[in-house]
Amino acid sequence: MSVLLVILVTAMGCATLGPVGHKYLMRGQVLEVKDGTAYLCLGSEEGAKVGQEFTVRRYVNMGYQKGGQPIYRINLVGKVRITEIETHMAHATIVSGDVKTNDIVELNIVNP
Repeated sequence: MSVLLVILVTAMGCATLGPVGHKYLMRGQVLEVKDGTAYLCLGSEEGAKVGQEFTVRRYVNMGYQKGGQPIYRINLVGKVRITEIETHMAHATIVSGDVKTNDIVELNIVNP
């Protein structure tokens, strides 16, 4: 069961699992970073709200295994907080870290 959960979370990106999935597994992507604001592929339609704080992760290619399969490491790179919300996009202040385009954001369940 936990393997299925990991696969679902990894596959989400900007896709939706409906309101229930986003309540517990809300996840999106950083579309752009400009002047301390991260623009996220995540909005009110996916259940995001102003004030929510998200952990930011980056997948880093560490090379390739025999047979050509890539090896990735997941780095925790920062946190963002939503300041403005649209239907499928959010503006977020960078709270900490070095957030960049294409990073993944994931809801911190302990925050509002």
